[in-house]
Amino acid sequence: EMGIRLYAVWMLCAILLCLSDWSGAQVSYSVSEEVDKGSVVGNIAKDLNIQTQQLQERGFRIVSAYSKKYFEANLRTGLLTVNDRIDREELCPNLPKCSLNIEGLLSHPMNIYRIEVIIVDINDNAPSFLEQTHVFNISESSSTGERYPLPVAQDADTGSNSVKTYKLSPNEHFSIDVSSGGESAFAELVLQKALDREKQTLPPIVVIQILVLLELAAYVLYLCGPC
Repeated sequence: EMGIRLYAVWMLCAILLCLSDWSGAQVSYSVSEEVDKGSVVGNIAKDLNIQTQQLQERGFRIVSAYSKKYFEANLRTGLLTVNDRIDREELCPNLPKCSLNIEGLLSHPMNIYRIEVIIVDINDNAPSFLEQTHVFNISESSSTGERYPLPVAQDADTGSNSVKTYKLSPNEHFSIDVSSGGESAFAELVLQKALDREKQTLPPIVVIQILVLLELAAYVLYLCGPC
C-alpha cells in the first residue's frame, strides 16, 4: 500500500510538471526521430550530477504524461536511452519545434528533475499532391509567358526536409518556375511556345508530368479555342 501511495505521488508530480512552464528544464537533449530502441540520448547521471550508485539506491525512474514510455534510464550506467519508436510527425504535426518533456524522480528524499528531449526531424516522408490529376483549360490563343499556378505539394517533414523544388518532364511548350516562401515552395507552369490545336504534331490532349522529389503526378492540359 505504501508503494502504491508513493507511486501516486510521483505521478501527480509528473502531471503538475507537464502542465507548468518548461522553459526551466534542467537538462536538454536532442535525438533524431525513428532511431533504434536502445539508442543513447545522454548520460543522465553525469548531467544531473547524480552518482550511479544513488540511481539504484534511491530508485531513480523516468516518468511522463505520455501514453508511451519513450525513454528509460539504465540505473547501472546512468545513460538515458530510447525505449519506443519516436515519430515526430505523429507527436508534433506541422510544428517547427518538437520536444518531449519528461521527469527524473529520486526518492528518499524525493527529488524531481526536469528533462527536455528535442526530437530532430529526418526526411522520412515523401511529398505528394492531394490530387493525382489536375486539368488546365488553356486557349490556343494564349500568349507565351502566361502562367498557371500548380497545386502545392504536401510534405509532413519540416524545415530543410520539406518540399524545396519541383521538376517538369521535358516538353517544348511549358517550363516551370519555382519560388519559395518560408518553408514552402510554389510552382507555376509557364507557356513557352504558342499552342495550335490544328497542328498535326500536337495531340488534342497533352499530358505533362510534374515531379516533386520522388512523387509523380500527371497534369492534363486540354487545348481549346475560346474556353
